[in-house]
Amino acid sequence: MKLAIVGETLTGKSTLLRVLTEDNFSKGSGYFSGFGTFILEDPNLDFLADVYESQKKTPLHLEVYDFEGLGKMWKDEKKGEIKNELSNMEALICVISDVQDQNLESTFYNLEYKLLLTDLDFVEKRLEFLNREKLKRKVNEQEIAILEKIDKWLSSEKPLHSLEFLPGESDLVKGFLFLSRLPQIFVINREEARISDPIPDSVLEKIMERNSPFFVTSLEIEKELIKVSPSERNEILGSFGISKGVKVSISTSVKDALGITVFYTAGKTEAHVWYVKKGSTVREAAGKIHSDLERGFIRAEIIHIEDLKRAGSEKKAKEMGLFRLEGKDYVVKDGDVVLVRFSV
Repeated sequence: MKLAIVGETLTGKSTLLRVLTEDNFSKGSGYFSGFGTFILEDPNLDFLADVYESQKKTPLHLEVYDFEGLGKMWKDEKKGEIKNELSNMEALICVISDVQDQNLESTFYNLEYKLLLTDLDFVEKRLEFLNREKLKRKVNEQEIAILEKIDKWLSSEKPLHSLEFLPGESDLVKGFLFLSRLPQIFVINREEARISDPIPDSVLEKIMERNSPFFVTSLEIEKELIKVSPSERNEILGSFGISKGVKVSISTSVKDALGITVFYTAGKTEAHVWYVKKGSTVREAAGKIHSDLERGFIRAEIIHIEDLKRAGSEKKAKEMGLFRLEGKDYVVKDGDVVLVRFSV
């Protein structure tokens, strides 16, 4: 899965890339100034590795990119190219800031304007093409209708993230990339002295309208703590009024933003984090581990991570009857620990 860090110039995008990748990133090219691997913080995985004395831990990791197309490389005439560059991204990490004499409202609205304008430009060009084509041949009138609905919404300066689509409408537009429809996570980068200052209502209301998670921090402070141990880092951040580091905060929220369910497998050899789309069955989850497990699926032995924590060990959990057998139609829950029984 891929995430793009977007925002205005000097908001702290490159610093956020350094923090998320723990300074282990590569230089990019073109619209992407850098990229690296973001290994999600997951205390549950650490717990499982301890309980099962696993020789190896495999956490969930995402590819994260520092995108300059909506910052210093923005040009109106490059909107289509910019949109195409973001076509493989699953979500946007939006950085807004009031450091270096910047203004939170300005950095928020400038970014939103570019996202909306890029989508609007595509819709208007698509409508122009369809209306021209329908003079020569039959075109999909339903597509025209939904694009006109989108055009009206965007023209009223509202992101598509807040527009409700009917089931048939969603099918018509699912092949198109709309930047303002991508899930968004907001990082509010502030100067040390302003961390506890209120966030402007105009910005807060807009973020809340999207149901987007947001986190307030000082990326400059976090950058200086990259090599510090987690416990010491938390203590230092707390002294500045930052309850959790941005890496931990995004790790806990990105699952909902991406619409995924996280589950685990564990044993002596390895403790492993996996993910599936929300609503996936345990048989589909088995296929994420290995195609043979899905093909020969019989049933799954499952315990939720919180139940395992309560028991303290696999042996005690079995004595307490906390493990259960589930069939192929069981919908995987976030935090399930799964053992697949199968026959080849």
